[in-house]
Amino acid sequence: MIYPFCTLITRSFFSNKTAGFTFENYIRFFTKKYYYSALGRSLFVSIVTTYTTLLVGVPIAYIMSRYNVFGKSFIHIFIIMSLMSPPFIGAYSWIMLFGRAGFVTRLFANIGIHLPSIYGKLGIILVFTFKLFPYVYLYTSGAMGSIDSSIEEAAENLGSNKLRRLLTVTLPVVAPSIAAGAIMVFMTSLADFGTPMLIGEGYRTFPVVLYTEFINEVGGSDGFAAAIAVIAIVVTTLVFLVQKYVSNKNAFALNSMHPVEEREARKGINALVHLVVYLVVGIAIMPQAYVIYTSFKNTQGKIFVDGYSLQSYQTAIGKLGRSIQNTIIIPLLALVVIVLLAVLIAYLVVRRRNALTNVVDVLSMIPYIVPGTVLGIALLIGFNKPRSSSAAPCSSW
Repeated sequence: MIYPFCTLITRSFFSNKTAGFTFENYIRFFTKKYYYSALGRSLFVSIVTTYTTLLVGVPIAYIMSRYNVFGKSFIHIFIIMSLMSPPFIGAYSWIMLFGRAGFVTRLFANIGIHLPSIYGKLGIILVFTFKLFPYVYLYTSGAMGSIDSSIEEAAENLGSNKLRRLLTVTLPVVAPSIAAGAIMVFMTSLADFGTPMLIGEGYRTFPVVLYTEFINEVGGSDGFAAAIAVIAIVVTTLVFLVQKYVSNKNAFALNSMHPVEEREARKGINALVHLVVYLVVGIAIMPQAYVIYTSFKNTQGKIFVDGYSLQSYQTAIGKLGRSIQNTIIIPLLALVVIVLLAVLIAYLVVRRRNALTNVVDVLSMIPYIVPGTVLGIALLIGFNKPRSSSAAPCSSW
């Protein structure tokens, strides 16, 4: 894992235009608006998405952990399902629903209501929000379920009303978990390639530019692509370190000997609670539901026609059977390796704590803080022959 990143950093200081060590790639990045503005766009989208997912995920987590919501088990499953769709499939689903000729767009247009365009930065943020808020929900609801009820009861006995108790007791206690969910949202949205690629329409984000530059560098020097990847690593590492510092500073040891009991909300509040939860979860699961629905519709070429059948599934299995098989087998094999490595690393870090295992603990977080596109490029550069003879290998260090 260290070798490809070492090579990536080394390669970023070499160019096919200049002999020897040079900062030309970094100078090119920070002097060309096309490149540094892409970084700014990605940070803007990721930061705004982080805030919007907090605004959606934290209230839903509070409602689900504190109130008796009808169908809670199914709602929890639907929330997890809304997180599981791959980026390209998720973006494609949103286009089918809210695109220029989307189902929901046409439905509202027929009654004289013209919905805003889903394309561009606002569309990216919208899709990210409803796709990624489950991260915040899962972390926050888990932490809220671990709060001892005696803490909130003590605040109530001291005269705190519900709002003050929420702001001064409950949220500060679960703040590290909320921060963990927020950093997952930030990292995922920053690294997402499929959604901006399909919905961005000219609003080019960092992963899209990184991928484009790496592909365009075929036959020449890949030093510039490496420099862009290194900049992405620096940005994500800084964000991760800030989150880790804040979380450790405000960490609490939770004891759920007396877990908070769910209660029935007052009649008016109860209706509002159910409306908010059902509306948010309904919008989040809508793309997956629509894709499942359209998969059974008959098609003629690329056009949907009347009637339903398994024709699309037969075609998919007939033409893409090996691809579907690979999509299942590769993750399963990866899962076995991941579990074995994770258990071994966790055992060493916890039971054999020393300077070396501390280093292993830190290094094991590299894939967590590095965007997937960057990791792929680091592996390609690290384990393939350099495309520029002037680039020094990592072993030269």
